[in-house]
Amino acid sequence: MSKALVAVRNQLRTRTRTQLGAATAEYAISVVAACGFGGILVALLKSDVMQNALKALINYALKLAGVEGVQL
Repeated sequence: MSKALVAVRNQLRTRTRTQLGAATAEYAISVVAACGFGGILVALLKSDVMQNALKALINYALKLAGVEGVQL
């Protein structure tokens, strides 16, 4: 094996060792962001305004589908 190839190989090993935890940290940040977004959605959907809007939307869709007499 040539010296240049060995040098490149050693350089690649060094780079990967210094970034071993990078992917794990990125996943952790993504999970925290997703949980925060989910918390915001839950808070919004618990409000009376959003519940009434969703009920109105569902009732409208049922009327379009020809289902009458169902009120949520």
